[in-house]
Amino acid sequence: MNTLRIARLLFLVLAAPLALSGCDSLARLQKKTPPPCPPVYIMSDAAKITKYRSGGGRDLTDVEMEGEVVAFKGDCVYDEKGGEVTLQLAFELRHGPAATGRTLDVTYFVAVPKFYPAPEAKGVFTFPVTFPDTVDRIRVTDEEVTLRLPVRTKELIDNYEIYLGFQMSPEELEMSRRAKH
Repeated sequence: MNTLRIARLLFLVLAAPLALSGCDSLARLQKKTPPPCPPVYIMSDAAKITKYRSGGGRDLTDVEMEGEVVAFKGDCVYDEKGGEVTLQLAFELRHGPAATGRTLDVTYFVAVPKFYPAPEAKGVFTFPVTFPDTVDRIRVTDEEVTLRLPVRTKELIDNYEIYLGFQMSPEELEMSRRAKH
């Protein structure tokens, strides 16, 4: 009787971890994998900007600000109306010698080409950045931006590519393109 009891106890000790790991695997299978977020790209032509003071000069002494979109983070959630994408962009900025104050405005865009030419295809956002007195380079992160995508099936989310970059004048965009070559 003692050997039977020891055998049962030994069986429970050895079988319990297997049974529990099986429950864990079953629970993992039952959990739904969250759908993917849409692809997000930093546009190479709009990833860097050099802002010059008004007028004709375009040398180093005419630079008000230089900037680069260096990173972004995001998240997405889905409901019966579609997907909601939240993005937050990070920038590295340099205060130029031609800047007239310590506070500069940074303007960037978030665009979903699939919606073009509707006004909702692109959002333009501006936020002020104040450089401390002894600092000419700074890394900043703007507040979150939220987009609503009317995705009916989560598998179609790849069709809603999102592009990020600095909002530029035609002249600034042309200079950015020339600087890359």
